[in-house]
Amino acid sequence: MKILALDIYKNVDHRISKDTSGGYGTGNNFGDSLLPKYLKKKLKKIHDWSPMFLAYTISVLSDKGHKVVFSKELPKDYEDYDAYIVASSIVCCESEIEIIKKLSSIGKKIFAIGPFATNVPQVYVDAGAYVISGEPEFFFLQTDNFLNNLDNKIIKFNHDYDVDDLPYPAWDKMIKNPKNVSNLFGNYSTIPVLATRGCPYSCFKYCVYPLQQGRTVRQRNVNKIVDELQHWKNKMGIKMFVFRDPVFSINKKHTIAFANELINRNLNIKFIIETHLRILDEQLIELLKKAGLSAVKVGVESANKEVLKNANRFTIEKDDQLKKIRELEKHRIQVSAMFILGFPSDEEESMNKTILYAKKLNTTYAQFSIWTPYPGTPVFKEFEDKIIAKDYESFDQYNLIYRHKTLSPATVRKFLDKAYKKYYSSPVWGFKFLKSFMLNA
Repeated sequence: MKILALDIYKNVDHRISKDTSGGYGTGNNFGDSLLPKYLKKKLKKIHDWSPMFLAYTISVLSDKGHKVVFSKELPKDYEDYDAYIVASSIVCCESEIEIIKKLSSIGKKIFAIGPFATNVPQVYVDAGAYVISGEPEFFFLQTDNFLNNLDNKIIKFNHDYDVDDLPYPAWDKMIKNPKNVSNLFGNYSTIPVLATRGCPYSCFKYCVYPLQQGRTVRQRNVNKIVDELQHWKNKMGIKMFVFRDPVFSINKKHTIAFANELINRNLNIKFIIETHLRILDEQLIELLKKAGLSAVKVGVESANKEVLKNANRFTIEKDDQLKKIRELEKHRIQVSAMFILGFPSDEEESMNKTILYAKKLNTTYAQFSIWTPYPGTPVFKEFEDKIIAKDYESFDQYNLIYRHKTLSPATVRKFLDKAYKKYYSSPVWGFKFLKSFMLNA
């Protein structure tokens, strides 16, 4: 069977990533003044990954003997395919729907996959697609004649499958030139990789990761993870990997075993993780650095305890945050801290405090975004009657899409712009960044 796998993007002046925010995607539109405009222009050139759920799906179908062609636009011969798979996202929803409507007119099967289609399936069904709800790679893995016996337009698949059953994602089919796929943390060819799926933490009320992956953590076999890193290094020359686990080191025993296996094989690769500072201690940091840890992404979110409490976001004390960040930096590990503005309980004062606190932490990078009640999350139901966005594509984490009790969309957007200007124009940050970049070059 000949299958066309599509990852469609709209044309904007900033980077769009479907690989982030649990697969809903984000649009990195930092602000409207000179420095934020420069930053988003710079970031747009840095890296471009299609979502992992599509990469796994392509691999599964290819292993079953299907000819799968990957494209980011509709090719001229699009009518020559037997079926179509479209990677869904909230940030490019309208563009994806347009393509699905065009494909549905020729009478062939179209499958929309991914977290957004899972949680807002009717949008894609109305356009003419079947929606695979859940983890699509496992549907295709377990279903041979998937074009037959499609009694329902929404095909539900749970998230309780063994992640070790999946083949390697099809990066070799999706990335034409690995040298063009680099990362923010250095001029290295970089691809995403997976060690675990699932996140049990309480911020699931506004976070979309558990919607697609579940709240039970499923771990890959340590040897298989390292086998994959070795595979991509040998096949594509990749020496930098970014783990897309919501909380990489949630199981300390598993993390230690992974690090030791990397060290024992002496692969000489680097990797990036996202995790919670609470999990990291000095011994684990030392071990991970020895294994190749280059950078860590951490969610700080807000400087205001009350704001975090109301958002159901647990954290550690500020002194401990600062201590652990400095411990990471002592081991020449870069840190990217993520902050959120426009929480329901935010005020101008609390947002100013968050910006000042970000400057105090002075990490290698800081990312500021706007709190967004995503469709499908528990918190969305609470805010559904307050949504002011006119379309789904506005849900990009850089627009206030709900009616805040005291703050206007323009005010929050102004503070977002201010955050990037204040942070990245600081001479203290500039000196530290240059030092960090030279040490990690």
